[in-house]
Amino acid sequence: MDFKSSSVTADILNYISDGKVHTLQEIADEVEVSYSTAKRHIQSLAYRYPIETFCGGINRGGVKLDTKYIVQGKIITNEKLQILGKALALLQGADDNEVNPRLLQELINDFAPPTSKETKNEDQQEQVN
Repeated sequence: MDFKSSSVTADILNYISDGKVHTLQEIADEVEVSYSTAKRHIQSLAYRYPIETFCGGINRGGVKLDTKYIVQGKIITNEKLQILGKALALLQGADDNEVNPRLLQELINDFAPPTSKETKNEDQQEQVN
């Protein structure tokens, strides 16, 4: 991959990292590339990042990067979230004076996998917005 191509990819990733739905044309205009170039880069990024694409309808079509699964540029899959949740729960139950309970609770809030109720609430909030 040459410098220009990696620069376009980085620019696209930066633009869609807000978690909002963007049309391919908006992305192409923002990064100053053609529609087909933007589409090709989005397809390439979708192999490494949790990118969703929508075709018209309620979501008006477009591209969205699911930011819930990205921490410091790395993807956290549902399986990894489940393991993290279990590990944090075990750590919470241990009698270890070296662990700050407030920080542990923050980690649990940040990395525990969402419950089905939380997922439904998030979906309803996204539909309202």
